[in-house]
Amino acid sequence: MRAIVLAGGAGNRSHPLGVQRPKSLFPLLGRPLIGWVLEALADAGVPDAVIVTGPGEAGIRTALGDRAFGVALRYATQATPRGQADALRAARAEAGDGPVLVLNANDAYDPRVLARVVRSVESGGDVVLVGRRTTEPERFGIMVFDGDGDAVRGAGGDADPSAAGGPRLVGVVEKPPRQAAPSDVAVVGVYGFSHAIWAALDATPDGPADDAFERAYGSLIARGSAKWLPYDGPFASFKHPWDVLAVGDVLFERARCRRIDPTARISDLAVIDGDVILGAGVRVFEHAVIRGPAYLGPGCIVGNGALIRGGVSLGAHCVVGYRTEISHSMIGDHTWTHMNYVGDSVIGDNCSLGAGTITANLRFDEGPIRVAVGDDVVSTGRPYFGVIMADDCRTGCNAVLLPGRKIGPNSIVGPGVVLDADLPPGKMATLTGGAYTVRDNPVDVGALSRAERMRAVAGS
Repeated sequence: MRAIVLAGGAGNRSHPLGVQRPKSLFPLLGRPLIGWVLEALADAGVPDAVIVTGPGEAGIRTALGDRAFGVALRYATQATPRGQADALRAARAEAGDGPVLVLNANDAYDPRVLARVVRSVESGGDVVLVGRRTTEPERFGIMVFDGDGDAVRGAGGDADPSAAGGPRLVGVVEKPPRQAAPSDVAVVGVYGFSHAIWAALDATPDGPADDAFERAYGSLIARGSAKWLPYDGPFASFKHPWDVLAVGDVLFERARCRRIDPTARISDLAVIDGDVILGAGVRVFEHAVIRGPAYLGPGCIVGNGALIRGGVSLGAHCVVGYRTEISHSMIGDHTWTHMNYVGDSVIGDNCSLGAGTITANLRFDEGPIRVAVGDDVVSTGRPYFGVIMADDCRTGCNAVLLPGRKIGPNSIVGPGVVLDADLPPGKMATLTGGAYTVRDNPVDVGALSRAERMRAVAGS
């Protein structure tokens, strides 16, 4: 069986993290998100995959090449992102007309579910869907059954419940209102298909609702040749920028271990507690505390009195400076902090936080943080959420970044600014007469290399 990994799509909802790279290449725990998906395929015994990208996303092929994470790779491109059905049609020449496993490049889950789907397709059936209970049916495709709803809610185990006389899958309703949902079982983005999916796609025209994929496999379900597998494990999908935190939580659960590279240098006065992964050349100075789960990439430095806790991923060559606290945050490569608080935040590569910069992450009323997405303001569903900072950004001393603010790439927040609105790419916010003004940023932050400074700090 071959896999088709969907890595295209415009990625508008992930702004500003998707401005400079595809979101499937966002680094988490030392590898791009799509790398975790490919590793899961290899573990499930799927040796080949076709990665479908969108226009302008050649960086995925450059990053992965013809083989990565144990999987041989081919590529197909959607000239214009027009949904999942179009993505499968674009992949068909490379994937062939046989059975396929279809999954998204930006999802995280227990990888064992893929092997279950593969076994179910091989044992017969044109469609194999994975179902997970939800309290938010309006966000997902919801399964329709001909059996008792209570039986659905109690379904579990490794096999299709209908094979044991349980509820039989008869359809899927897309994003129904909560009060009209036919069940509480949502479709997880892992699909198994026999060769019949290709004829179904040929017979399904595109429509204005961008639902040709769902209508195609729905026609196979209507023929009575569908299976569903209950899944009660973790699941997260990177659609909005704050989803990176949930994806990171799932990956920490998946990578649960304690692994310290033999070249790491740790002071006898530092505390390393729990599931902590320290890469090659990491240095941890006196009185620093790292409480897992935590991942620190190669060459990271943790200064005196720093605290890392609650699920933190740091890319390569980051500096957590004196008295900095970082809690439940995902941070890219070459990012530096000094006497900062960073909580529940997502920060890209090559960023620098001036001394005293704080990412506020809790409203006074403790309600869910809301974030501007396009013309809408969307609830993250998170009472704790800090900043979304893209690559190549800087803050001045004592800057305060209010909850849910987004900072575009190559932008600067000046000293003492209380940032209460999003900052677009390439802008600088500075104080003027007690208020801050926004103007074009004249500094090319991305051109400022930290290699020499890192060697000086590391003492090499």
